[in-house]
Amino acid sequence: MNMRNTLTCLAAALLLIQGCASNKTENKYVLNGQLTGIPDGMVKLQRIDQNEHKSITIDSVQIQNGKFTLEGDLNTPEMMTLLIEPGNWSTSFFMEPGTLQFEADTTGATHYDYTAYEGGKGAVLTKFNVKGSQNQDIYNAFENHPKSLAAKEVYTALNKKYEAESNPEGKEAIREEMGTFGEQHKVWELQCIDSLIQAHPSSVAVAYLLQRYQQFNESMPISDLEKRVTGLSSPAKESAYVKELENILVIKKALLPGQEAPNFKALKTDSTEFTLSALRGQYVLLDFWASWCGPCRKAIPHWKEVYAQYHNKGLEIVGVTNDSGWPDWFKALDMEKMPWLQVADDFPVKNRPARIATLYDIPSLPTYVLLDKAGKILVHTTSKEDVDAELKRIFN
Repeated sequence: MNMRNTLTCLAAALLLIQGCASNKTENKYVLNGQLTGIPDGMVKLQRIDQNEHKSITIDSVQIQNGKFTLEGDLNTPEMMTLLIEPGNWSTSFFMEPGTLQFEADTTGATHYDYTAYEGGKGAVLTKFNVKGSQNQDIYNAFENHPKSLAAKEVYTALNKKYEAESNPEGKEAIREEMGTFGEQHKVWELQCIDSLIQAHPSSVAVAYLLQRYQQFNESMPISDLEKRVTGLSSPAKESAYVKELENILVIKKALLPGQEAPNFKALKTDSTEFTLSALRGQYVLLDFWASWCGPCRKAIPHWKEVYAQYHNKGLEIVGVTNDSGWPDWFKALDMEKMPWLQVADDFPVKNRPARIATLYDIPSLPTYVLLDKAGKILVHTTSKEDVDAELKRIFN
């Protein structure tokens, strides 16, 4: 662990908190706002429903001469969005009980237009300041740490490089470069989050940072995640972010080796129904993949060798595609000519993860789940080497 970087993160958070005091009256909040570039309109305070993944407006008020005041009740600190209409100007920050000051300037805002993808258009305010929120101070300490800022610059440069590259092999090389850098940077991120858990275990902002980290690094070992969640205290313990992490732990524990694999039904290529439990009595390898997944396609020759070696000994492979478009799936199947069963995952809720992938807590593609003859989980992994080792143990 690089203790210098970790302590720098901790020291920055402590310095910011010591310089900020919020006048709190029970669960009351007062948000006084000053907007530059938006003289009038409507401002809405919105929270994100963690279950439905949608915005819910909890307060709103008219803007007069660029100023507004929002008042209400808030049980615990929470990351919220301030939406300003017309124009769909928005930004997110930590609300908490007390008197908060919010200032924002429309210059330098990041504009977006997703109407071509059935989305909306608007702008994200990048120049804003919040005073009176200790949780926002902790969050800022993390986001504005030199390591975080440097990482954002690297990602921006790599994205531009990727967009400018026309050669598929070149694009793949840049993706690998992004992956390598990401693996290196997330080591520091986790060290910094751990230092914040030790220093501010009751901070909702720390719980938020941990939940966000886990969301993009789902392969974190269960014991490590559980230890970090246990290290948090109230009010962080009662936050929606910790509740989400606790739900994730329940799901992950249900998928540990020795647990019975969740049964599911899915459509095969001929649109007839497949049921996983119909394969009881055989060892089953679930291969979660997609036509657009480069590493998935690269692994197919290996699984052909495995299938040829073990199929007659009692191994069946079931490919579960994450393709939402069947033509892409069929095209890949025609090219790869995989001799095992293929079924399609489905997306019952728009813009949400696929049903079976969610059921099996798939962190990324490809992911492999090996089941024994009784339908119990032997291996749940993103590594084909883990599967190879278990198959060797079983059949040899």
